[in-house]
Amino acid sequence: MTEAFEEREARLRGASSEAVGWGVYVAAVRAFRERRVVGDWEALARLLLAPGSLDSDDVRIVEAEDGDAAVRAAVQEVLDANERALLLAPDQERAEELLRGMRDDAFALLVETRPATPPVEPAGPMPRGEFGSNGTVEFRPLNFNDEGNLDMTLPDLPEPAEAAGDPEEWVRDAVVRPVGEAWRQSWETEARLLKRGLMWLEQWPRDAAALQAVQDENARRRAELEAELAALAKEIEDAGTAVAAAEQGAVDAEAEAERLIAVQDEAEAELAGPKEEAERRQAVADAAAADASDHTRDADAAHARCAELEARNATAQSELQAARDLEASLTDELERAREALPGVAEEAQRLVAADADASGEGHAAYYRLVSAESALSAMKRKMTFGQRMHVASPPSGLSGLRAEVKARAREADEAARRAQEAKDAAEKAERRHQELAAFVNDGGTRLATARDAQERLGTELVWLASEREKAAAAYQEQARLAAESVDRATQMSMEARVAQQAARAIEERVEAARQAREDALATAGRAKAAAEAAAAHAVETRSALERRTAEAEAELASRENDLETAVEAEARSRENVREICGSDPVGEPELIGRHQSRAMARIEQLTAYLDGGDAADGAAEVLLRTADLVVGTPLGIGLTAAGEEFDALIVADTGRLTDAEFLVGAVRSRRWILVGGAGAETGSPFARVASAGEG
Repeated sequence: MTEAFEEREARLRGASSEAVGWGVYVAAVRAFRERRVVGDWEALARLLLAPGSLDSDDVRIVEAEDGDAAVRAAVQEVLDANERALLLAPDQERAEELLRGMRDDAFALLVETRPATPPVEPAGPMPRGEFGSNGTVEFRPLNFNDEGNLDMTLPDLPEPAEAAGDPEEWVRDAVVRPVGEAWRQSWETEARLLKRGLMWLEQWPRDAAALQAVQDENARRRAELEAELAALAKEIEDAGTAVAAAEQGAVDAEAEAERLIAVQDEAEAELAGPKEEAERRQAVADAAAADASDHTRDADAAHARCAELEARNATAQSELQAARDLEASLTDELERAREALPGVAEEAQRLVAADADASGEGHAAYYRLVSAESALSAMKRKMTFGQRMHVASPPSGLSGLRAEVKARAREADEAARRAQEAKDAAEKAERRHQELAAFVNDGGTRLATARDAQERLGTELVWLASEREKAAAAYQEQARLAAESVDRATQMSMEARVAQQAARAIEERVEAARQAREDALATAGRAKAAAEAAAAHAVETRSALERRTAEAEAELASRENDLETAVEAEARSRENVREICGSDPVGEPELIGRHQSRAMARIEQLTAYLDGGDAADGAAEVLLRTADLVVGTPLGIGLTAAGEEFDALIVADTGRLTDAEFLVGAVRSRRWILVGGAGAETGSPFARVASAGEG
């Protein structure tokens, strides 16, 4: 058999085909020949070569008309015993048909060969990556209907075309597909457990951080409370010291106050004599000052009289000179005015006549202008419409009239200007004539007035000179008396000041003694109050210390409870992490990260399974290791489950399988259940066993 399969394999590879070939059968036959089987090799050998001598419980033959029911019963028996079963079917359609009637709670895998039907025409090389990510096995996730239930309907396979040869010559690959609700429940449960584990993995660092924070806070708070209690104890001690110091200070201050009373009495007795002398000298000084003030006031009055007479003398001198100047000026101006008056009168008459002539010339020029404008207006009224619109030629003489109007207008303006100038000159000359006439008439009176003022001021100046001499003599006498009084008052004031300073020094000593005594009494009072306050503060602080001690003990007890709670939470979460990771996370900080990465990757993989996504590399191996029931053809089982072992091999329609196909599953199983019916093909394991039974 080995040589025959190897020859076929060589011919197939010589044709450069990508089909799977007969390698799976060669491997199964070699494993049997080399006794590399999972179950009892001798029993398997007797089953194949001498079925009549078979007496092993590992082989069971089931002949039944309803093969499907017998197969389901055998599978149910194996699964009820918590064993793994491998179900071989003669072809892919039969494998799918058997799987439809299996229980939903079993972890069942269907092994599908690709393509499902042989090609009608020779096909080119099939891409290796079309089915599975690893090029050999494809995992197809579960399908669910609209109600959320598992869709157990297997896809309808197309009717095979005319066979182009054995399946080994056109099958290129095999894939496994999970079937049944058990897979989904398992994946959901695993994902839920992984998520719960992730929660614990995330919770432990938070619990550890919370525990550390509670420990740090407790230590900090304990230190604060100890410092606060120590400060209160120190405050009580300081208050006791302050009470003793304040009481001693009060005693010392009262003794000092008693001493200062004698000092004050002595100073007050010494003050009487100097104080009386100072008051006497001050009275003498005040009298001298009053006398000096009277003489000074008289001197000031005399001086003011002198100043007043001096000012009046200067004013009279000035007025006398002004009267003399006015007399001289009036004399000259009257002489000139009398001489100029006839000429000014004559000029005024001449300018009045000129004004009358210029006014008449102006009127004549105006009348000539009016006559010319009338003639021009009369000619314009006689002009036609075309001449007015400057279309026809103007009448003769129009330009001459216009020129005459312009000339007459200039003459009238010039005559009016000359008439105005003549009028202004006549008015000015008339005003000059009137002014000179008035000055000549009033000049004599003003000149007499100026001469009378000179006589009056001369008499007044003589009288002022006499009065000035008398006032100066009185001022000098009063100034002398005031100076003598001031000197005497100054001398007495200095003597009184010296006496007052001596008395003031003694008064300052008295005041200092009095103030010192009052300060000593105040100090004694403050010291007593401070002693009482310190004693009261010590009592309050002692009460506060007792209260804060009780509060601190209660707070620390509460914090210890919080610490115990945090320790328990951290220990519980760390124990969960230890169960998840297999070791203590404290010794391996990176352990949590690795498990989180693996758990997240697995959750993503399971989510992809549940969402219908593609399986990752290695998914088929995981499914085969965890499956309770694997269903497929010998060729598919040989391609996908090369390293798997099963507790029982169940062969459906055994009569349709050859020895090599049977060995593909037999070498991987510990016991064998062959199900068949009448009419099995001659040479099949089931036919040989049946014949041996009849013999």
